[in-house]
Amino acid sequence: MKFNKKGMTLVECIIAMAVFAVATTGFTMVATACMKAQAKTGARMTKTNTQSTNLEHFSTYAKVLDPGYTNVSPMYAGTNQFQMTFNFEKAGITVQNKNVYGYYAKLEDTDKDSVFDLSFFTPANQVQLSDGEYWVTLYNYDSEQHTWDITCNSDFAFFDNEKNTTQQQTLPRHIWAPNGGYYKFGIKQKTPGVGDITSCLTIHSYEDNADYPPVGISDKMPNGALGTEGGDNMVYIYYYNGAFQTPEQFDADHPDPNA
Repeated sequence: MKFNKKGMTLVECIIAMAVFAVATTGFTMVATACMKAQAKTGARMTKTNTQSTNLEHFSTYAKVLDPGYTNVSPMYAGTNQFQMTFNFEKAGITVQNKNVYGYYAKLEDTDKDSVFDLSFFTPANQVQLSDGEYWVTLYNYDSEQHTWDITCNSDFAFFDNEKNTTQQQTLPRHIWAPNGGYYKFGIKQKTPGVGDITSCLTIHSYEDNADYPPVGISDKMPNGALGTEGGDNMVYIYYYNGAFQTPEQFDADHPDPNA
């Protein structure tokens, strides 16, 4: 019996090393891709959980509602307000809730893709509004941030979502972030029916040291006032194109980019 004691030739070694290198490269690329995907998923889940926690706080506990803490932006659907309908067939009744709001939760401010879409009941819904009480959301849709002082005339007073009335006629100074920053507050007539809601607010620009023309709330309730069909005294004011607009004006000038 003859034995080959020469071993592998140089060509065979080169071929074997080439095959091993190709296989190793393939495995390395797959492993790297898996590690990157796992890291991205982990970061995504961490940020998503953080957003969920922030939203719970935002939705349930916050007295001063500042979206700067939540990395959340409103959905562009009318005034961001949706309606939920519950049919109770056996009882023969239908219940509607018009105070549901939708938001996008994002990974980063520059990330156009949302992590998830969600809707929840806002803290405003904890407020049982009576006649002469209004819950106001003031949006800044300018490309620059603004610092505004908001004052009500002497027939009105401000309150928060726990119905605590402030003693001052001016709200604490607040900075509105650009492109959708907002702030919420309550305003009420000290005596129901007394006070002109067509010009009850004075908004002062801290940057320009100037007052805007008086701002009213009578035309900024898309669902109508209490006592009217569907009325809920929810007020939405939009600063856009250098003016404080009604929801209808804003929707006409600011179409849904996702449509």
